[in-house]
Amino acid sequence: MKFSDGLRLASRDLGRRKGRTFLTSLAVAVGTMLIVTLVSLGTSGEGLILKQVQDSPALKEISVMNMKWFDTMNTSSDDIDFSDMYKKIDDNTVKKLSKINGVNDIRASISVNVSDIKIDNKENKNDTQVVGLSGNASEFSKDKIASVRKDKKDNKLEPIAFGRALKASDKDGVLVAENYLKAMGITDYKSVIGKDITITVTKTENPNITLQPYAVKGKIVGVIDDKFVDDSSVIAAIDMTGKLKSYYDLQDNYLQTHGYESVMINAKSIDDVSSISASIKKMNYANESYYEIVQYIKNAFKIIKVILAVLGIVVLFVAAVGTVNTMTMVIYERTKSIGIMKSIGANRANIHSVFLAQAGIIGLMGGVMGMIFSSINIGIISFVLKAYLKSKKVTQTVNITMPLWLILGTLAFSIVICIIAGIYPSRKASKMDPVEALNS
Repeated sequence: MKFSDGLRLASRDLGRRKGRTFLTSLAVAVGTMLIVTLVSLGTSGEGLILKQVQDSPALKEISVMNMKWFDTMNTSSDDIDFSDMYKKIDDNTVKKLSKINGVNDIRASISVNVSDIKIDNKENKNDTQVVGLSGNASEFSKDKIASVRKDKKDNKLEPIAFGRALKASDKDGVLVAENYLKAMGITDYKSVIGKDITITVTKTENPNITLQPYAVKGKIVGVIDDKFVDDSSVIAAIDMTGKLKSYYDLQDNYLQTHGYESVMINAKSIDDVSSISASIKKMNYANESYYEIVQYIKNAFKIIKVILAVLGIVVLFVAAVGTVNTMTMVIYERTKSIGIMKSIGANRANIHSVFLAQAGIIGLMGGVMGMIFSSINIGIISFVLKAYLKSKKVTQTVNITMPLWLILGTLAFSIVICIIAGIYPSRKASKMDPVEALNS
């Protein structure tokens, strides 16, 4: 018997009981629909999150904290005795970190909240964070600059809009962001270059201790383009920031005593992040990176997608039981036909293949129906989600798609499951005695 003949016989037999065949295929369709719909939602959700960071320079950044190493992703803060976790980051530490293979640039910093900043007769009495960087290094890495230029489609953009960046020799130089000046009522940004700036801190680390306000005077050497900062930034020479921090922390020579609060490392490539993190761990410093967080997100979504797929697979296996039942009923109904086929020369393999073909057709029909249902489901979910986001004035676009590998894989899986389910009934049919079958 040719394969085409067997397939034609299988299709004809199923066509005689259209209602039963449809219901059996529908059960398979529900399973495939659940697999495709749920996994598509998981895959699209993962893609949406990762899309936001995949091109970000933050993926190459590693943050080093002035603490002993611990697993930042899997350790609860309740399990840590922070009084015993402090580990100083000094200039010697920064040098060692900079020599790690794969490090592109490094920025160690301290910061302090100040209460008052004055330029000429303009004053800002809101709390402002002043940042100081080791060696008065640039706050803006090459990757950050390249990212902003790409985003703004302007290859000539520079972080410093007016004036210059801080130099290692600066003792009282200050950089102020454009948006900070604007908040102070200063719109002629270039005019502030060379002007005096007075920074005053009134609060200390201990709220129960009140001291006379402490003011330091500096000179504005540069204005930061607001395209490069998300907030109202003020960056001061490390010496100035150290004095302010010493007052706040109630410690003389804060930098010499406590060192830097943190270090931001930029890797040469994303592939270097893991090895750099491992080297920092060997130095017993706590560190974390967006790259590591992204890996955890990916692993979490893998687990979610497996769970979602298992739900559909369970339904698909239940449908397979229905296929076994349908095929068994077909065999009882077709007992005489089986006897006739055997009497005219059909062997066990021929009979076996006809009924396996029937099971495969049920799987194919169920799989195709499942894909149609999944498309409808995803269309409805996308429409509702977009309408909801629009009502909340969220401009982020969300595209839920069915990956080709998922469509083909699920379709093949549904066919295979049904063929496996048809093995027992088909073997039973192939073993029938032709004489008994004709006499039944």
